[in-house]
Amino acid sequence: MNFSIKVQYGIQAALELAKKFNAGPVQIGDIARSQMIPVRYLEQLLLILKRRHLLSSLRGKEGGYNLAKHPSDISVLEVIEALDGPINLTNKRLKKYPVLFELFENLQNNIKDSLKETTLEDLIFRVSKKERAYIYNYNI
Repeated sequence: MNFSIKVQYGIQAALELAKKFNAGPVQIGDIARSQMIPVRYLEQLLLILKRRHLLSSLRGKEGGYNLAKHPSDISVLEVIEALDGPINLTNKRLKKYPVLFELFENLQNNIKDSLKETTLEDLIFRVSKKERAYIYNYNI
């Protein structure tokens, strides 16, 4: 199972917006530069996330994008499914092999549960924890 580059870039962009949650709108160019995402591609991803009500936008010189909800209220699963659709490890043909179907269905449910429980806020916390560990180790 591989997540598309669309999902990777979408989560990166959402994380960037989550880091700057109360700082006002973030311009596409700033997100693209900090996350090294092509601007044209990023525009498309942000529009998809906006249509799914995960982002809001403000037009004009001081405009840009914001998260539509608090980072603790947006799960990684929501971002993934907004960009790529539902996670599916099973199909109709697999039902012919009940043992395999059950195995993959359980895996699918575990993956979805884990992604649903992980919020953008959780990821920000993990990033800051790793950055602090790096700084601490660097000074030794």
